[in-house]
Amino acid sequence: MSAAPTPSTPPSTPARARPSGWWFALGGGLLVAAVASGIALFVWTLSGFLDTDVTVLADGEAQQVQVPTDGDRMAWTWESRFDLDDPPCTIVDTATGAEVALRSPGGEFRRRDGGGDWTGVARFDPGSGSLVVTCASAAGGLQLGPAPSLGSFGLSLVATIVVPLVLGGLGLVVLLVTGILWSTRATTRR
Repeated sequence: MSAAPTPSTPPSTPARARPSGWWFALGGGLLVAAVASGIALFVWTLSGFLDTDVTVLADGEAQQVQVPTDGDRMAWTWESRFDLDDPPCTIVDTATGAEVALRSPGGEFRRRDGGGDWTGVARFDPGSGSLVVTCASAAGGLQLGPAPSLGSFGLSLVATIVVPLVLGGLGLVVLLVTGILWSTRATTRR
């Protein structure tokens, strides 16, 4: 007679280890990056409206100025009355000796800085960038700076919203998954 077979126990599956604490640090780091990128992109988005290349006094004297030639410039003044047909300020490109044509700003642009309230009154091509600006004393002063571009402003605004959302979402997913795995898995002894 043969002995009856003994029942065997199935092999036990090894317990899975908890995730490393570094995963929590990664999730938290992504959340911090989301906040930092949101602030930085917001400041960068608004900087196009706040940059000034030069401020010209309205004293009736010709003033030599240099502005970048990387795109259209905007003329800003304290006075919202600025007739493009008979402007109180003239801008001459020193390379050609020709008066720079002033165009409509393409919308209503206003900003405030430490010097007061400014209104965007004219756009112009800076030509060589070496300009002579003469403003009648009634003009109230003139600032020249980069002309705001609504297309790049729109893209910057989208980036200001999307980048922090993606980083923050990834951070939350990492923290959520890591927290679930941490709480459901047993500690392993080594």
